[in-house]
Amino acid sequence: MNQIFMNPENDKSHIASLPMFFIIGRPRSGTTMLASLFDAHPNIMLPFECPLIINIYSKYHKISYWDKSTLLGLYQNLIRQRKFDSWRIDPEDFKSYILSLEGKASFETIIKAVYLKFNSFFEKHDIRIIGDKNPVYAIYPETLFRLFPNAQFIYLLRDYRDNILSIQKVDFEAPFTALLAFRWRFAAKRIEKLKKKCPRQIYTIRYEDLVQYPELHLRRMCDFLGIHYDATVLDFYRIKDELLEKFPRGHIERYHSSLLNPVDATRVFGWKKTMPLHDVITADTVVGKYASLSGYTSQRWAKNIPVLFKAATGFAYGYCAYQLRFAVDHFPFRLKSYIRNKGPLMAVLYNRWILKK
Repeated sequence: MNQIFMNPENDKSHIASLPMFFIIGRPRSGTTMLASLFDAHPNIMLPFECPLIINIYSKYHKISYWDKSTLLGLYQNLIRQRKFDSWRIDPEDFKSYILSLEGKASFETIIKAVYLKFNSFFEKHDIRIIGDKNPVYAIYPETLFRLFPNAQFIYLLRDYRDNILSIQKVDFEAPFTALLAFRWRFAAKRIEKLKKKCPRQIYTIRYEDLVQYPELHLRRMCDFLGIHYDATVLDFYRIKDELLEKFPRGHIERYHSSLLNPVDATRVFGWKKTMPLHDVITADTVVGKYASLSGYTSQRWAKNIPVLFKAATGFAYGYCAYQLRFAVDHFPFRLKSYIRNKGPLMAVLYNRWILKK
């Protein structure tokens, strides 16, 4: 469905005044479902995930005057972004639109202008707030806050044991329990740090609470964002046929099956029935105090050599992988873009060489 833009659509002063919010959380924590609920709201523009902010900010965030050469380079870098094609934007129309933004503007305003071109499946009118959701934001919350100091954040977290089991079913992270527990802990630690810096700008919601009482918590989140609640958003899954027509069924069912069904609470705390005890012990050990800080109950297991070895291995692997990622952030822009657009490299190599997928 084609959205209705403001008139004129390149009114940068209006675009700059639009508030922005980010959904942050680990992959497989319900962030796609929550983004879909907000995308179904007629006054919210929230594109499909595409980590373009993190990928391009180093090159463009200091620019205050955008000439045609800079905008043309921006256009070319945007259309090369992994997953950007899912926005279903006509390339020539998008190019003309980007070039029309010539003049003074902040990086924040330009990003908002780009997001307003997303071709949502839902009818849009009178856009009042712009949203964004990407799993990678869980490790870059302070970068987002620095780039968008007035933005609001919705932090969606899921019980780390269910989160680990869910990620192990897909192929975008290596499926080691200790490693996934470390990554959950790493994100929780970073976001807790940001919450101390800007507590009024962060709304925390547990996946388990959201799926059990969706209307209650959606109302509260809308209040937090300063926008009215629209009950029709809970019917977001009714675009199922249109979605399957535009995207491969296997891709949707493998990675985003929550988009095809109503909000469902049946998988809450499923780890209690399906997660092997040795994995529970490993996960509890690695996550440590961040379980209780996030509202989850864990146990203090007796320490033993195998568990400590797994925990240490997960810490070492996870720490090195993140340090490598942060090192790539300082690479020359072209090289960094090439690496980033290849996707999660460690998971790709693991699945190709170990699992032979």
